[in-house]
Amino acid sequence: MKRFEGYYRGVNLGGWISQCCHEIEHYDTFIVEDDIKEIASWGVDHIRVPMDYNLIETEEGERIEENYKYLDNCLEWCEKYSLNMILDLHKTAGYVFDDLEYSAGFFQNEALQERFLKLWDDIAARYAEKYAHRLSFEILNEIVDPNVEKEWNALAKKAMLVIRKYSKDIKILVGGINYNNVLSVQLLDPPLDENIVYNFHCYDPQIFTHQSAYWQDYMPKGFH
Repeated sequence: MKRFEGYYRGVNLGGWISQCCHEIEHYDTFIVEDDIKEIASWGVDHIRVPMDYNLIETEEGERIEENYKYLDNCLEWCEKYSLNMILDLHKTAGYVFDDLEYSAGFFQNEALQERFLKLWDDIAARYAEKYAHRLSFEILNEIVDPNVEKEWNALAKKAMLVIRKYSKDIKILVGGINYNNVLSVQLLDPPLDENIVYNFHCYDPQIFTHQSAYWQDYMPKGFH
């Protein structure tokens, strides 16, 4: 088995440019350079940066060029403090893991899928070659529907091929259906090349993984 060098111990930066209020003041203050410096001091080797499309696209699909600076800055900080980075597309136009109504029909909507691929084309054109030594791409967070195995495999392959136009070396992370369940890894197509990384999300037991999670009503309050 190959080892995912440089990505053994990490910290997820949720709430910064994903699952957040998409306002400049929030972007500017939630994560700053000192945070990355402190994280590096903990002995981790990478950070995962979830990102919503809202950061760099309008609702109409126009690029918000000035907001790429948040990704630029974070990559520079990672270089400075010797951290690797996973850029995770947490929400794309028409799909997000925690809103089933919003996401309904995404895997049957060609226009939304083309927009998803265009977004990855823009991101890869900007970062894939330059940062392949320190950056990995996670093409979409958690495919929830257990019935879109074929559709997801087809779309994931298209996204990989888009990224490969710009770099053969950058690592691409992809997970299976049913919330990236480990049992879904076997349902993914064979890897496109040697730089594809299959990942899964483990939430069991939730009493441990979700302790103090305010959004889970059934979690004991104050349990640590």
